Order: sequence, then structure tokens, then C-alpha cells
Amino acid sequence: MTTRDYYCQQGPITDPGDYAGLYDALPDDIAGICRAAQGLIVHYAAPVHRPTPERLHEIDCRYMSAMLKRILELDDRPLTEARPVEKRLVGCCRDITVLVVSILRHKGIPARARYGTATYFDVGYFDDHVILEYWNGMRWVGVDSELSPEVIEHFNIRFDPLNVPDNQFLRGGMGWLMCRSGAADPDRFGLGPNSPLRGWEFIVTETLLDLAALNRLEMLCWDSWGMGKTSLDLSDDDKLFLDEIARVTLDESRSHEWQRLFKDDRLRIPLVIESFSPAVKPEDMPLTVALGFVNQ
Repeated sequence: MTTRDYYCQQGPITDPGDYAGLYDALPDDIAGICRAAQGLIVHYAAPVHRPTPERLHEIDCRYMSAMLKRILELDDRPLTEARPVEKRLVGCCRDITVLVVSILRHKGIPARARYGTATYFDVGYFDDHVILEYWNGMRWVGVDSELSPEVIEHFNIRFDPLNVPDNQFLRGGMGWLMCRSGAADPDRFGLGPNSPLRGWEFIVTETLLDLAALNRLEMLCWDSWGMGKTSLDLSDDDKLFLDEIARVTLDESRSHEWQRLFKDDRLRIPLVIESFSPAVKPEDMPLTVALGFVNQ
């Protein structure tokens, strides 16, 4: 199977299940698909709408089928019709990315999620973010499907969100390599300039999340397992291993190694993981989550 064939197939998370037929009425072009997705999901921290505590739990919808089920519970019109903001699924960048990736794969277009950090929300800071890549017939193109015209204006973004430059979004392993070499400060990587969730632990987790996504397992941004749980106590050998992971995941010519790496016991996703959901009180974390899949 070629790399492009691999990313044409749904994984256990992007599979829409019984709702797959809803995708048929959606546009076939990337711009139209992104517009449709923007009308279905609202970020839980967006200034335009803050969810009630009763609805914040929607951010933990892990599987596409569960997300689509909830979208229709809130508003059962076709997915082509944008919902009022209060009737959109509460999610984040990961969720709108997973939705677009799911739609693209359904339409036979190779697509995958990439976890990392964006440079375009806070000057001088690398913010936690998820975008997607799709194969346009010639190359893999980065797309930030969350960047609606309103978001673009709010953050004064000057590039095309349908062709995100590599220096604007850093794939997970890039942050690790930059900080390891001393080219960047690990405390400038995290959930935002005012968040305590930053530094090496965040950077290691992003590297693992990106590797998982390259293996068609698009985890929640707050999931933790393997080396992500022991990132503050890494041995020298562990650090060298992460150097290799970062280099391999950033090199398309080594895509054949992504699945092999993911089988390593330090990286593979176990049946039970920990999750640090923003919908849960700090004193109740971490959550213990049993997954409905194993490493493919």
C-alpha cells in the first residue's frame, strides 16, 4: 500500500460509521469542505461563544461517529447548512481537523492530521494547535481548517489558510529538535502565554500525538501515554530516541518507518490511557480512559 492509499482509508477515529452518507452532499473542494466544517463546530475557548458547563463535555467526543451524532442532536439539518453558533458542536482545532480529514478520506482524497504548534496566534509563542495535510495531486499541502474569515481577521493572519507555510505551523517533532539544539526556549511552547501547561512535557506529548496521527489515530489533545507520562524523567537514551522520532516524522521520504516506530512499547497507545480534559476539574484529573481500538 502506498502512503497516499493509506491516508485515503478511514482510521478507527475518523470513520463516520452509519453517518457516512451525510458527506455525499458536501462540496468536493477543500475550501468548500472547510467552510462547511466551520459551520458545524465552535472552539470551546472562542470569544464568540462560551459553552455552558453542561455542554463543555462535548470536547471529549473522541470518535467521528459520536461527533456526528451529537451535531445532529443539536440541529438535524444537512451538514451543508451552517448552524447558529450556539447549536454547533463544542470542540477545538483537533475536532474540526478530524472532521475535514474524515470527509476528504470519504471522497477518496488522501488526508491526515498533524499535531504541533502555530506561530500565528501569539507573537513570539508556539501555541498548541492541530492542522491537516491533504494530497493535492502533486504534494502534501498544510491546511488550517479552523481559520474562518472571522478568525483570520481577529488574528491578522496574512497567509492562505489553505496552504499554510511550514514556518507558520511546526509539526510536533520540530519543536523537540529546536529546543534540543538550543534554537528555541521550551517555555515558549504550550497552551498559550498565560497557561502553565508548557515546556518539555508539552513538547514530548506533541511529538507523540503527531506520530499517532501519522498512524491514523487522531487522539484528543489532552491524552497522555508512554513517554508522554515520563517526559520529565527521560534518560539520555530516551532523548536520543526522541531525536530519531522527530527526524523521521518530519521526513516524508521515511514515511515507511512511521508504523514501525509506533510499535515500540515506549510509543504505542495502550488500551487504557490518561486524559487531562479541560472539561474536568483539576482535582479530578487525570481521567482514566479505556479506548475502543489498539495500535493498527
